[in-house]
Amino acid sequence: MEEHYWDIAAYFSETLCITWCEGLTLDEVAVVLGSGPDTGLRYDLVEAENAGYEAREEAGGVACSAIAGQLGSWLVVVEPDYGDTGSDHETLRALSTKGKALNVYSGVNSHSLDYYMNSRPLTILQFMEWGEEPFYRQGEQPHLLDDLIGDFSGKRATDFRAFALALAERMTGVRLTHDWLFGKPCRSAQIAISDGRTS
Repeated sequence: MEEHYWDIAAYFSETLCITWCEGLTLDEVAVVLGSGPDTGLRYDLVEAENAGYEAREEAGGVACSAIAGQLGSWLVVVEPDYGDTGSDHETLRALSTKGKALNVYSGVNSHSLDYYMNSRPLTILQFMEWGEEPFYRQGEQPHLLDDLIGDFSGKRATDFRAFALALAERMTGVRLTHDWLFGKPCRSAQIAISDGRTS
């Protein structure tokens, strides 16, 4: 499973931010992420990246884009190129109001997996690249995923990315594939970010 996700994770050069949520509609998820009404446009991941660049230039600031679509019983949101809205704790609280939300984030200095249910943070795993233990655990049930984590001993962010995406598949029961990412079943959501806050 991790071999599959090494290939997926390799596409995200700077940051990786992917969010799964269950219990909300696509429109409800779009509202939480700060997106406007559905335009009917369908983008793949590359097109979403390009749209994000254009939005950033037009806004004169930092902007990102995202694609969101159904994958099994879950709605999945992928934010390319510096997007991190899905990793925000208030966003995850809102996305899990009617069920569950899971986010995998990996940036320059931070790498985490957050699991929420009914707006409550059950488990937050912060990957420690240089620590004796691979994870710093938080949340109401910090050891909830220990059986799934097993003996993970990765030392690099790339190790964490592939492992965390595989762990997300184990938790959700759905596989993120190239066909899904680079096909066009997904809604494109324009998310304007300013000073780290969704506007």
